[in-house]
Amino acid sequence: MPLPTAGGRKTPLSDITHRTLGARRSGNSQTLHISSLTCSAPGEENNPARGLLEIFAAAQANSINSKRSLKLTGDDSESQCISPTISPAAKSAVYSEAVVAGSTAKKCPVSQNAPADIPTKSSFSLSYNSNRPLSLVSTLSRRATFGRMRNRPFYLSMRFRMFDYISRPNDVYTFVSQDETTLVPPFSCAYNNVANDARNLAVGDEDGTIHIVDTKKDDSHPVSTVQILAHQNAIFDLCWTSDDSKIISVSGDKTARIHDVESKKCLGTFSGHTGSIKSISLKHNDDNVFATAARDGAVLIWDVRCSGTTSAQGDTVYRPANRLFNVHANTTRPIPPKKSKHGSDGPNTASAVQYMKHNEHIIASTGALDGSVKYWDVRKHGSYFKHDYPKPLQASSYTPLTKRAHGMTSMALSPDGSALYAVSSDNHIYKYNTTSLCGPVERFGGSKFTCSSYYIKISVSPDGNYIAAGSSKDLYVWEVNRPDKKPLIFHGHESEVTGVDWAKDLGNGTQLSGCSDDATVRTWRSNRELVQECLQDQSLQNMHGMVSE
Repeated sequence: MPLPTAGGRKTPLSDITHRTLGARRSGNSQTLHISSLTCSAPGEENNPARGLLEIFAAAQANSINSKRSLKLTGDDSESQCISPTISPAAKSAVYSEAVVAGSTAKKCPVSQNAPADIPTKSSFSLSYNSNRPLSLVSTLSRRATFGRMRNRPFYLSMRFRMFDYISRPNDVYTFVSQDETTLVPPFSCAYNNVANDARNLAVGDEDGTIHIVDTKKDDSHPVSTVQILAHQNAIFDLCWTSDDSKIISVSGDKTARIHDVESKKCLGTFSGHTGSIKSISLKHNDDNVFATAARDGAVLIWDVRCSGTTSAQGDTVYRPANRLFNVHANTTRPIPPKKSKHGSDGPNTASAVQYMKHNEHIIASTGALDGSVKYWDVRKHGSYFKHDYPKPLQASSYTPLTKRAHGMTSMALSPDGSALYAVSSDNHIYKYNTTSLCGPVERFGGSKFTCSSYYIKISVSPDGNYIAAGSSKDLYVWEVNRPDKKPLIFHGHESEVTGVDWAKDLGNGTQLSGCSDDATVRTWRSNRELVQECLQDQSLQNMHGMVSE
């Protein structure tokens, strides 16, 4: 909702205190000047601005048919109703709130000597005690559409705007294998942070190649994309550094690597895992530190400032700065792993890792089958080494919906760091409060949403109002503040959707991309005119990826 412009606001009261105040126009009473106004509040005697503010509040109250008892006081009169002392900066906000709220209080008798047709001082009590000026946003936050609801947040849903998103044929990207014989399916994608209006999309494919696509161009297909030969196996996750100069990727070859975007060179290899690396998380406000989670059940912390060794191939190899083993191992009974077409994840697998914002020393991790989120304090380096099964700082509670155990496949943090979202193999998305990790505070799902493998990712929109996740076929989007609503389905893909990500820029409406096993990457962006054309032409609609419930 657009806020009113400065030109549409009323002149502040402090700007009109030099003007004369006339009596009611309906009578012929003598004009009353500001110099003759007084106030009975302690410390406010003979304050013209104070008297004018109170008369203005009384006039506003009369305009909405709220009857008030008013009293005009002089220097020698004694008032029985004392107004609260309020700072000059907050007077406008105070009286505006009092008029809108329509609060009532003890009435004061009208002076017999005061003319009947002259507006006098309002004596109703004031309940607004903030020093900040009242604005449209603060007013809406204290009011609902019908009736007053104080201290309750007011949320204005923009869900209808999501139906304007569409994926055109030019928004579909395909990539050829390194031997240039077949199309290779992408597994992960991530938008950059700053450059090119945050429209550069990095895609990691099954062959271990990173493709950088400029999604602002309609012709940015494989011929014009930047390609980095990063790994010898599939890239399961990747991320950009804050300045977009480097990309860090993790792969099934059990290594993580950092690459220079401009030169396409590998700047370092991080070796220490004994299984495929599933997830990576860069520390907030520090591009030198990141964490990885792998199928070997370990979460490793890396620091590029540590000294590395030179391999036989001439690459710089780094060792982990911190290790956490068996972070989600089941110590009670063995559970058979869930089979999928991509392989299996054992009960010891650490499926995702995430650095927290509210505390830079805490990382969160999820497992393949234990269904919980765990917090780890990376400063407790020695205590974790002393135990085969380290004890987490905190662990969330989990109540399985079925008899079979379920795990988490991916995590994502809200932009403000207050909420953590995790995708579960029980076909639901759980929301956790990051400052108090207990049970989930919300649960999102849908009758058609299925999390069929541990390659499905989740992403949060840059405004924090939407979460997107892959599925067995289509891409699904939920409104964070409306968990009771059905998810929005972004159509277009023909197979399982794995990696998803939102563009970081909010200039003209952000865009959403998803990777699929149909060997394509699709991008959805807002285009209301094209959506209206497709709704009127079925043949045109079949060529585009539409949004439905």
